[in-house]
Amino acid sequence: MRTYALGLITLLAAGLALAGRTAAGQPEPQAAPAPPTVAVLDYEAAAPDNKDLGAQMADILTARLSVEDAFQLVERAKLGKVIEEQKLKLVGLADQDKAVEVGKLLGAQLMVIGKTFMMDKQLMIVTKVVGVETGAVKGTLRTVEPSKPLAEAILLLAEDITALIRKEAAGLLPPDTKLADPLAEIRAAVGDRPLPVVAVVVPEEHQTHRAPAPVVDPAVETEIKRALIACGFKVVDTGRNALADWARGMLEGKKGPWPAALQDADVVVVGEAFSEFALRTGDLVTCTGRAEVNVIDRHTGEILLADRHTDRAVDLAEQTAGKTALQKAGHKLALAVARRLVAYAPPEKEK
Repeated sequence: MRTYALGLITLLAAGLALAGRTAAGQPEPQAAPAPPTVAVLDYEAAAPDNKDLGAQMADILTARLSVEDAFQLVERAKLGKVIEEQKLKLVGLADQDKAVEVGKLLGAQLMVIGKTFMMDKQLMIVTKVVGVETGAVKGTLRTVEPSKPLAEAILLLAEDITALIRKEAAGLLPPDTKLADPLAEIRAAVGDRPLPVVAVVVPEEHQTHRAPAPVVDPAVETEIKRALIACGFKVVDTGRNALADWARGMLEGKKGPWPAALQDADVVVVGEAFSEFALRTGDLVTCTGRAEVNVIDRHTGEILLADRHTDRAVDLAEQTAGKTALQKAGHKLALAVARRLVAYAPPEKEK
């Protein structure tokens, strides 16, 4: 028993000594940094004919920003609960100091605050993104013509805010905050190793109440190509959707001969995607996009990865919402494909 106990202690000590290392003796990969947490406060909006305009703007912005993966949104329900519990008044929350106070209560790192007012017969929308821990501020301004739909301007404002956070987050957060950059991490993992040549064939369509409409420039295929190229992979052109039927057949298990257009590829990413209408809320349309891919070694026929993603997006136009949903799903699939191909060694070319 004593010998067994000593052996067990020795094994535990060895395990602790090797903690944080893989079987190959390499450090285990660290968890990716979490994206910053963002909360959107009600805008201060002076609109006599619509007393809820500020809250509606925040609702629309939250709905649109929620599809982004560069940051995490605080739920509006949680925001309302904190404001109610602390007996805070909505009026004045667009003040920077008050926003920081609410941000600390919410556990948010960035606060989106804003005001709207009329000037020179135009509606001015002033937005600030405030770093809760640093107090640093970055802002954006958008003007709206009286004849233009306000909902359209708010969606464009969401794009402004997204771009601002992506660009300025490092300056708004504390200096020691690590921001996630998946493509940079993959490029670092690639190093100088030889990489496979990749072909990507992912036809997609938008489902409507009428017949499905084929998409001229597939968002999922584009996202996967863009990410692979950014990571250093060579992507060959397969022609504009000439391989769509073949790609669908591959997903259904109908393995035929490899088309000539793929002869230069070591790996083929094949899949299909579709978007469809989900719901309408006022002027806003929500669409769902689903994409699935198989990553196949063209030399052996082995499936290296099989994955799928579903995302939602909000816009004024149904086709645009569907496209955005597929773009988001495609981006997530692109990261999964790139990470898998980092470990793939292409066969040596015959001289």
